[in-house]
Amino acid sequence: MINKISTQLNKQNLKIAVRIAAVMLLLLLIAPRLTLENIMLYESVSLPLGMLALFIIYALKPVIMIIPVNMLYVAAGLIFPVGWAILITYIGLSIALSIGYINGKRLGENKVNKVLAKNKRAAAFLENHADNMPSLCFIVRLLPFPKDLFSMFFGAVGMTFGKFIIISLMGVSPVMLSTVIAGAYIANPLSPEFLVPFGASLGIMLILFIAYRIVVKKIIAKKKTRTL
Repeated sequence: MINKISTQLNKQNLKIAVRIAAVMLLLLLIAPRLTLENIMLYESVSLPLGMLALFIIYALKPVIMIIPVNMLYVAAGLIFPVGWAILITYIGLSIALSIGYINGKRLGENKVNKVLAKNKRAAAFLENHADNMPSLCFIVRLLPFPKDLFSMFFGAVGMTFGKFIIISLMGVSPVMLSTVIAGAYIANPLSPEFLVPFGASLGIMLILFIAYRIVVKKIIAKKKTRTL
């Protein structure tokens, strides 16, 4: 019994240490950019080192889960040129999504469902939308659900990996793009460079959501017609 408790405490301490290390790494990346001179001159940190650091944090995220993804979006926009920030963020998200998917596949559907059941809101949503996996995969990326857990769920239920990645990236894109751009122009939030892309991203999010729902409804209607 004592050995079991000791093992659990060691695991908890390891998780805490990893979280602290991840946050410190991110702060070290951001710190050189938090001076007025650097923001005005838009001096970037070393691109390869910055990329490697963010990719490591994205790889840790599905395991730790406490790392806020919006902080990573802002950090990318703050320390890299916008084009690079968006590309790096897409790669980082693909890494995080892939690891979550693989973890879910490894654990199996029963174990993942038990974890998801602890979140009543997510469990209720899952129960009402489980009949259409693509729609569910897209919507959970837009709504405030435990996204890493849902990545595990889609891996556990055997959703096609390619479909999972594409739909997930579509779902996170509107919020991600607007937040990365916000990070890039955070020094002047009232400028057109900040306001126009931010408003455009929100518009894209709305259009994507409506268009996707229309397509999903048509698919469901066709399935009902075939069963009649």
